[in-house]
Amino acid sequence: MTEIDFSLNQTKDTDIIELVGTVIWNKADKNKSFQNLTESEKTFVFIDIFESEINNEGLYGFFFNTSGEFSHEVLKAFTAINANETVNVIDKALRIFPELPVPKDIISRRQFMEKLQIKDLELWSNLELDLVNSKEDIVGLTIDYIKLHKTDFEY
Repeated sequence: MTEIDFSLNQTKDTDIIELVGTVIWNKADKNKSFQNLTESEKTFVFIDIFESEINNEGLYGFFFNTSGEFSHEVLKAFTAINANETVNVIDKALRIFPELPVPKDIISRRQFMEKLQIKDLELWSNLELDLVNSKEDIVGLTIDYIKLHKTDFEY
């Protein structure tokens, strides 16, 4: 039995996500970068990065921190798992930036963010509430995605 099979055999969804995350982040650490992972594994990583930032510092923190360089990859990841409500929210958050794509360069992003208006910050705050109040099952959609692409997660 592979580590992914073991992970998927857990009864609690949160345990599945935690174990799959451990496998993937260990693989990334061994490879010295998560950029060397499969596309499916990177999808998991981008969702993990976004969820972690949102739960800690919200949309402002996501864009302000190094995680913001993956803004469009995050959007693509949520699209891949069919999290349509979340995709809509992230898309609206990205459109606060004056031009797309959102700059990968942290200094460029931060320079723009210094010029944000109160209305922009309020929009991000409202979008965060939309994420919190969403009935979309991100964990379940992520597990379905892992099952569908299971061979991409083996190592």
